Amino acid sequence: MKCQELGTLGAARTRQSGSDKLAGFRNRNGPFLHAHLVRSTCGAYVIYSPQRNGAESKSEVAKKKRDQKRSGAERSGRRGRDTAGVVQDDIGSEERMAGRLRGTTRMLAVCLVYLWTLLGELRVTAAVAGGTKGWQVGNGHKYKLTNTLIFRETESSKSTGDVGFRVTGELDITALWQDFNDPNIFLLKFELLSPQLWIKSRRAPEPEGFVEHSSKIEQVAEKPFFVLWRHGDVEAVYMDPAESASSANLKRGLASLFQYRTLDDEVRQRDASGFCDVTYLMSGDNVIEKRKTACTHGTLPPSKQHPNPMFAVRLKSYRNSKYVLTQSLLPERVNDYEGHKMTLVSKPDIGTSVVSERTLEQTVETISATAIQANSAKQAVMLLKPEYKETDIELQPMLATCPDTGCATIDQVIEKYYKTLTASELGTAKSASAFLKLLPLVRNASPEELHKILKTPRNQRIKMQLLDIFGAASTLSAHQAAMKILRQDETGDETERYLWALSLSPTPHVDVARDILRRSEETMQNDKVSETYALAAGAMARHYGSAAVIEKARVSLELGLETCTGEECKLKFLRALRNLRCPAAIPTLLVHALSDSKTISTAAWRALKALPREAVTDELKSAAHRVFYQIGGPRRDSSVRTIALDVILENEPSEEVLRDFVKYLSSKDPAYEVRKYLSQRLELLAERDARFADYLRNIYANGNVTLNNYHMQAQRGLSTAFARHFLRSPDSNGSLVTVQEVNSGLLKRGIVDVVLESNEQRQAMFSLGLFAGGLGSFVSNQDEVTEVDDTEVATAGMEIDILDVGIRPFVFFTGQGELMGHVWSGTADTKTPAFQALASLYSHSEYVPLGSGFVAELDVQGAVSFELAGEIQLSLWSRNARSLVEMNAGVTVHGGTRVHTSFVQSKAEFTMAMEPKLQLSTTVDFSGPSALCMRLSQPITVVKYQVYKIERIPGSRHRLRKTRRMKVHSPGRSYKLNQKNNEMCAKFTNLS
Repeated sequence: MKCQELGTLGAARTRQSGSDKLAGFRNRNGPFLHAHLVRSTCGAYVIYSPQRNGAESKSEVAKKKRDQKRSGAERSGRRGRDTAGVVQDDIGSEERMAGRLRGTTRMLAVCLVYLWTLLGELRVTAAVAGGTKGWQVGNGHKYKLTNTLIFRETESSKSTGDVGFRVTGELDITALWQDFNDPNIFLLKFELLSPQLWIKSRRAPEPEGFVEHSSKIEQVAEKPFFVLWRHGDVEAVYMDPAESASSANLKRGLASLFQYRTLDDEVRQRDASGFCDVTYLMSGDNVIEKRKTACTHGTLPPSKQHPNPMFAVRLKSYRNSKYVLTQSLLPERVNDYEGHKMTLVSKPDIGTSVVSERTLEQTVETISATAIQANSAKQAVMLLKPEYKETDIELQPMLATCPDTGCATIDQVIEKYYKTLTASELGTAKSASAFLKLLPLVRNASPEELHKILKTPRNQRIKMQLLDIFGAASTLSAHQAAMKILRQDETGDETERYLWALSLSPTPHVDVARDILRRSEETMQNDKVSETYALAAGAMARHYGSAAVIEKARVSLELGLETCTGEECKLKFLRALRNLRCPAAIPTLLVHALSDSKTISTAAWRALKALPREAVTDELKSAAHRVFYQIGGPRRDSSVRTIALDVILENEPSEEVLRDFVKYLSSKDPAYEVRKYLSQRLELLAERDARFADYLRNIYANGNVTLNNYHMQAQRGLSTAFARHFLRSPDSNGSLVTVQEVNSGLLKRGIVDVVLESNEQRQAMFSLGLFAGGLGSFVSNQDEVTEVDDTEVATAGMEIDILDVGIRPFVFFTGQGELMGHVWSGTADTKTPAFQALASLYSHSEYVPLGSGFVAELDVQGAVSFELAGEIQLSLWSRNARSLVEMNAGVTVHGGTRVHTSFVQSKAEFTMAMEPKLQLSTTVDFSGPSALCMRLSQPITVVKYQVYKIERIPGSRHRLRKTRRMKVHSPGRSYKLNQKNNEMCAKFTNLS
């Protein structure tokens, strides 16, 4: 037979799936019938499978007949040739003979190579399949087990070491029953003998070593368990239902070790790790490597993640095993490695990890047992242990346990952190830490308990902070208790505080969101509370994330907007739609964005600007283009134009669009502050976006002197836009983004954003907006051409966004009479809180089943305690004013990885705390030509980072605690705004 024909005599090797996915065909006389494998000329494996009884297929017979006819025709043609070519034919035949000899030699060499390859394959196959049968009924093997778990921080520190534990013992496995119909099915008895717990100790003979310690692990050895094994698959596990969760999970992990394949394969399998994609790879004689990925579980609680990717947690896992098999295809040695590393997306150097290493090694000792005669595996189990039941191989959740001193009650925790919960502590890390301590207790408390807490007279001093925690919990029990208490709220301040907390909750309960939406549709006497209900309804629907809930909220808010008659009513629903951020609301928002009312149009454009980038349509960009250039409509207010400009600039404008903007800078538009704003925004975005910067360079390079000259670059005006970094690291950046629109020498619209950036994610942590209008007559100069509207009412106020949730505006005054009343009374001439809140930052909870039989709990919780306060002093005699706005935030993030069992508890935890502050001071002098000096500064910031690694044994005095503390100092700084502001500030300095 020619070697080339070997590849055509069989079909390619196939892979099977299910319980009998092992390569090869099943054989009743042994585990597998392995086909002889040969390499075809193209290098692929094929199976040599000749026809039965020497019969040929119809296609082969027809092929032979065609070949015979063709050869006969060729012979007839040769006999008809001229005899003069006989000599040449002889010469040609000699050459052909020599060629055949050379070809035969080459063929022989190729066949020898193939034969050598075939022999190598046969040796591997014989090693896998040529031994005796796997399990023998009545016999078994003894194994030595070592299982180690180590807990450490992400950035491992040798100075503090790790914590963890080790479990050792002997595992006896015997085959008690074999299926009569399928000899490859066995009932195996597993028995863990002499289990011993080892713990980390300084008394260990080697650094970071282990020593023996007594524990309750001996209870695991009290009862054996049974495994139904077929072709390397664990099809069922039987154990005592009264088994503790810790013991049962450990045994599930042991059973999972005996689920393996003997040849290359890719399958989906279920074991203690869950339902996983499993890859098997032969790496040597009787050596199989196993890798599990994409594991999912259905028995443990589902994971809870923060909807904002900036506050997400990243988990990296690996699950690898190496099997060395005996000649009978049973495990001789198993090395199992598993690791899970949890880090913060915004700061990957902070996190914890758990590593599991397990070794199972067969000893020389053999064991025997009495075989069981039964018709089925279940019957065999009934005969052996009548009380045993079949159970899932996936790990089961562990019940929450309290320390030996007992679990702290919610009243005890409130009493312990009472001082840090007072209003004077807001804006500190201690306040945020107290929030994290109380939050899980509030989530698990009953409505009666929570109502009692709010009603207690002593707690009235911290009632506002308790409402923050109730809103962050966003459970039905907390909502019922809060709403019952808030019925007595006469001013509406407490109701607003609770609604703000609900708006900031990252995971609101759907029934709570529906109740808030229903209440927002009701008519209320208090306009402030009514607006806060509408804003909370939009934010909660967006955070919940369900398309149906978002659509229902959109329809309700748009209906409310449609039925409004007054301007304040419309503003309420437009701001609520801004919190909702639903693309389906674009048509409604566009109608109001083109309104003749300045305030309505501004609110609608702010809602459109808040939409996600992928929701911005060409129709919206076209409308923004017309508004900015004031095409086909009335003249627009400068604030409306600049917001429409932002919609275009922040949604990937083309080079042609940018060229038109650059040309506009040379126009004679009397609103020079708009031109100044545009030039500043172009510079700001070019610093952040490389593509944007390339477009501008090309435009200036190709525009010659008409587009690139001093007149274009040095725009008149005080409006400004810039970004200043306050945090730089390889993985994340923090910046202050300031946009100031000035009119008549006074701030008309100003925004200061505290922005975090990480992995192409951008999150505005906090946004402070100041607005003013109708004040131009107080300070404008006679020689300035401004867009002062004589009919505009004097007004000023503040707008706040925290974690992308808009809060209703705080209006300082409306009308000159109210303004003068504040001036004469000295309102806010001392520091006065304007906004205070406790809110959740991180909220991540996840259970990871370890293949070794333990459940790792991953938890990260973070909170921010925030206070915005300010003061203002205005002198009509000296014609000047001074103001100070302070933003104080206390941030605490706490997380870790832990494993809790009945015999040992280990965990690695981290805590990060910081108290960033920001101060914005403004000095205005209008005794002569108006002068404005703004100072933006950040005091010294200290970031405290602590790592705790703790190990304890329930029922024992043993407690090991390793701690590492670190402080990072960030120096204080004052941010440069622009050169014009520096000159004005220098003027004030000289005057003083």
